[in-house]
This record gives sequence, structure tokens and C-alpha cells, in this order.
Amino acid sequence: TLTVFWFPFSCSFLFRFLHTGVMSDVCVTEHPARIGILLDYSGGRLLFFNAERGLVLFTIRHKFTDAAHPAFAMEKAGALTLHTGMELPEFVKHS
Repeated sequence: TLTVFWFPFSCSFLFRFLHTGVMSDVCVTEHPARIGILLDYSGGRLLFFNAERGLVLFTIRHKFTDAAHPAFAMEKAGALTLHTGMELPEFVKHS
């Protein structure tokens, strides 16, 4: 299970990733309008990235052995739009 939290501050934004009991904080100065999520099942990677700039925010390495089931929830009322089937970002094609 992976949990991602987002906290806005006056001059930066904090993303908090919680995976297998380990919490990792990523602070960025530019708020990404779109967050990309890429699952490389056979390569054992789950990447979160700024979809406009192609900058990786966080990577999880995991040996996937079962089906992966994405689930999304919002703590407060709002809008969440999912886009699937997008082309791979350039930075992923060359890694």
C-alpha cells in the first residue's frame, strides 16, 4: 500500500509518500498542475512525476508478484481527473 499526501505552503509544496511504513518527504517550489504516475511492472518501479516538466518527484522500487490495483481517494471535496493511455514521457523512454 502506498499513500501520498500533499501539503501546500506559502512558497513551496510538500508531497509525503508513505510506503511499507517508511515516510519520504519531497518538497518542490513549483506546484505541478498534473502529476503523472507510471508503473513499470516488470522493471519493479512506480514513478510519480511532474507531467508538464518531466521531473521525477518520487520512485518506489518493488518486486511486483501479483496484480496491481490503483485506487484514488480525496480527503476533501474536489475534482480528480484521470487520463489513461498517455504516451510515455521522454525521460522514461531513455532510462
